[in-house]
Amino acid sequence: MDKNLNDRYSRQILIPEIGQQGQERLSEASVLIAGCGGLGTVLASSMVRTGVGHVRIIDRDSVELDNLPRQILFDEEDMRKKSPKAAAAAHKLSIINSETKIEPVVAELNRDNIEEMMRGVDLVLDGTDNFETRFLINEACIKLGVPWVYGGVVSTYGMSYTIIPGKTPCFKCFIDKVPQPGTTPTNATAGVLGMAVNITASIEATEGLKVLIGDYNSLNNRLIYFDVWYGTWKLISITKSDKPCPVCDEQQFEFLSHKK
Repeated sequence: MDKNLNDRYSRQILIPEIGQQGQERLSEASVLIAGCGGLGTVLASSMVRTGVGHVRIIDRDSVELDNLPRQILFDEEDMRKKSPKAAAAAHKLSIINSETKIEPVVAELNRDNIEEMMRGVDLVLDGTDNFETRFLINEACIKLGVPWVYGGVVSTYGMSYTIIPGKTPCFKCFIDKVPQPGTTPTNATAGVLGMAVNITASIEATEGLKVLIGDYNSLNNRLIYFDVWYGTWKLISITKSDKPCPVCDEQQFEFLSHKK
């Protein structure tokens, strides 16, 4: 690592858990950010600012006015231009760190492209806002052996859980099926606080960095739940049931295989 990069990341390198070797691993790592809304913009910013070498961002949407309170990479000009989120984020991030390869993909993440989007990546970070896409990510990561970090946020509370194929219970192990419409709150029905988004994404990003530098022993291995308004935190153990999991035990990939 050259002197300029050492200077840029000097404060991170001083952290014993990262050090010179960890920083070099980050510079060689590749991450897929699935979704570039509230969670995704914070995740992408965190990955680029900490020196991850390659960040691929996929999102199909354009910037809208109600995105601005919580989607930290966008501004009013992006909204007026109706800029695609992935492209707008990549432009801002390239100014922040020219050393990181930032690859925007303006598209929907779906069963037809997810395996291609995951080609060569070491980690997937969840910036999505729906269960169907998370089940799809889970299946693709289990199939390809790629770790991923789930994150969800609604109103003032958020949660995160890290999934390591072959080592931890997977997403389907603790959420068996997609909830029926209207049975769970969403940002559209319950609102969302930007600070809850920031904390959730920061937890995701921190767990992701542990994966990228190979510090698996420091992973939380529990579902982290918090409510920023009330200051409550819970660590919930996720355990497998007595029955084999269709995804991580039996390799049945329903969301990957169904045709539209």
